[in-house]
Amino acid sequence: MTADPACPVRSRRSDRHGSTRKADASAFEADASTSASGRDRLAPLPVAGTERRLRLVVAGTDAAAASIPSARIYVADDGGPIRTVVGADHSHFIGEEASMKTGLSHPYEGAVEYLLIRESEVRHDVLAFRTQAMRMRVMVGNSTREWICDHLRQVRVGQADVIEAIECKPDMSYLGDVGERARMTAVRKVVEGLGWRFRVIYEAEVLGGGERQVNLGTIMAHKTKQVRDEHRAAFGLLVRETPHSTFGRLRTALSDVRQEGTALAHAFICEGRVRFDLDRRLHDGSPIELLPRPSFTPRIWF
Repeated sequence: MTADPACPVRSRRSDRHGSTRKADASAFEADASTSASGRDRLAPLPVAGTERRLRLVVAGTDAAAASIPSARIYVADDGGPIRTVVGADHSHFIGEEASMKTGLSHPYEGAVEYLLIRESEVRHDVLAFRTQAMRMRVMVGNSTREWICDHLRQVRVGQADVIEAIECKPDMSYLGDVGERARMTAVRKVVEGLGWRFRVIYEAEVLGGGERQVNLGTIMAHKTKQVRDEHRAAFGLLVRETPHSTFGRLRTALSDVRQEGTALAHAFICEGRVRFDLDRRLHDGSPIELLPRPSFTPRIWF
């Protein structure tokens, strides 16, 4: 997978709210720029205790001219992934996975990215997600390093929404690489400065056990099932009666035909309308909670 040269890329810069130039010189600021002019040079790493909240500003604007960036963030003009699958020389696991929750097709590179797409699709608390949404350029020591965000998602935690910027790794072996640890540390500081949560997710975390894998396989097989108005009406009636139910009751309320009702229930799961335990085999007696359509303001688009 590589950055698509046919797609123009715009960049954005981030800086801190209400800060002075003197204070900026010793603190982290997030950014982006299309050039490497003197004004756009990266700032040094922050001195301990001086980290402050960052904000995104568009390169070329007055706000950008007044800031001293410490990282540049590049995004595609069309809002798509920053890189696409090209060529035929890949010996590893790559592809694209369509999503009913987001209405997008998400490219992935590696098993962890693929599994994470499937997890985000069926988890009720994941409101929206994107893969390969941005490329960040940061200073690590005396050199410039790049990082592509594997998975960016908006998660409902209680009454608040949290943005998770995720790096996918097969295992923890990267910790033995001093340079890679330094790169992840630099990225983490920028991400957390923006008020987001930085996470490194390993294959074992999203692969789970056999019951999770069976659930994901059967649910995702029905994600494109057409849900008609009468099905939504039946779902709404069941929610009004009691949001706490069982999978079997939901299935029979949607259709008298077992296979049809199961497929429809799985489609509602992919819409984020059903809370259930992903790590326990989903069957007729499984407890579930039926949820209203989530209301939120998307915050993962630049």
